[in-house]
Amino acid sequence: MSGSEQLSEAGVISGDAFVDFSHLTSADDLAAISRIEGVAAVVVPESLAAAYARIPSSGVAATVFVPDGANVRMHTGSLVASGDGLGSADDVLVVIGMLVITSQPTGALPRRISVVGLVLAPRGSESALGQVLGGGAGNVIYYRAADGQDFKVLTGQAKLSGASLANTAGQPEDILIAAGQLVITGPVPAVGYAQVIVAGQLVAPESSREMLEPRIQVHGQSAWYRADEPRIFVEATSLGQDFFRLLDHKVSLIVLDDLTIAPGVTEAIVREKVSDIVLFADLIAPADLVPVLQVLAAEAFGSIRASDGQGS
Repeated sequence: MSGSEQLSEAGVISGDAFVDFSHLTSADDLAAISRIEGVAAVVVPESLAAAYARIPSSGVAATVFVPDGANVRMHTGSLVASGDGLGSADDVLVVIGMLVITSQPTGALPRRISVVGLVLAPRGSESALGQVLGGGAGNVIYYRAADGQDFKVLTGQAKLSGASLANTAGQPEDILIAAGQLVITGPVPAVGYAQVIVAGQLVAPESSREMLEPRIQVHGQSAWYRADEPRIFVEATSLGQDFFRLLDHKVSLIVLDDLTIAPGVTEAIVREKVSDIVLFADLIAPADLVPVLQVLAAEAFGSIRASDGQGS
């Protein structure tokens, strides 16, 4: 085994990265494994598919089967490479994350490319890549290539000002790619990218929606907030009376982790200080506040429930 997996005394592999079995040759090599749980991807030789299927598993995002004896090259995260920099004809390239191919492939490609995530490749490479892409999970997007084109890649939780989308230091052919959560924190005066690709969650101002939508591809969830200023909560948080009292204008609440509203907060002050709620997690509040929170949560991908266990 390789990667970051941990084999416990009970034969359980548990972790949040990948498990690489590609070098194993016999079903006996898997005999010591009693369970696999909570990993992003497992790489298995094709001849061991049946033996692997007998291992109980949970929380495994993807399984990638590779030819026996292949020279497997693993990469986790974002990989940006030219069309001729993906590897030799003897390789199998496995990417857990994002693969960005910046130019047309003109030479030999790996015998197989498996991506658990997003593939971005230039138009015109469909035929060459179509022969080797396989065994992964996710989307393949083909873009219009241009000389001097640059790629800006964001991963995880990212916040950008609206003004930064003008890309004043770049050129109009550049492409912005975000894998994870992308929050645009204010109005967008101009979009200086040919394309903005989001694999995950996008949160952006409603006032800029007409400008953004022609340039944006979202593979996941998108939400649009109404106020000029959002308040963004990326960790579990509790809000009490003083938070709302000290706000001097209406805000949008962007909830990316569980949010609790404490007892004593009234419906009147919520209506006065909150224009809308964008919800990607759970919102917990006193039962008498649940109805107004439901009304304000025009974009809700989580649940709103009462602190006494009642609600939606």
